[in-house]
Amino acid sequence: MFRPIIYIIAVLSTLFPQSDLPFEIDIRTRIINDSKLLVNVQVTNLVDRPLDYLEGFIREINSNGELLDEKRMVIIYSYEPPLQTGFSSTKSISYPLPDGKPNSHEFYISKLKFIGESRVFTWHPKVGFIRID
Repeated sequence: MFRPIIYIIAVLSTLFPQSDLPFEIDIRTRIINDSKLLVNVQVTNLVDRPLDYLEGFIREINSNGELLDEKRMVIIYSYEPPLQTGFSSTKSISYPLPDGKPNSHEFYISKLKFIGESRVFTWHPKVGFIRID
């Protein structure tokens, strides 16, 4: 009795996989005029609700894994159009070009707000959404 149901669930789950990550974060660096390092952070909304506000922190890390710098970066302000499902928003920040190889960068989401809600959330890859306000 239960065996056919398990097979049906297994087949349906392979046909309709769900993404575990609600955001796709893409970081690209560019060297400009051999004097500046421009870091572009692109966040794609994969949640089925539009985002009204999204901010996080961009970290600069050297090759030894040591944290060099951390700056706050707002991707979407409340007065901007909301970030709809499947769409992306990009912000950039510039750093002076270091001697030798450029450092790596990471972006972490610290606050987000869905449109039409007053609650503020944070997001962690292992835990998921956490209400903070």
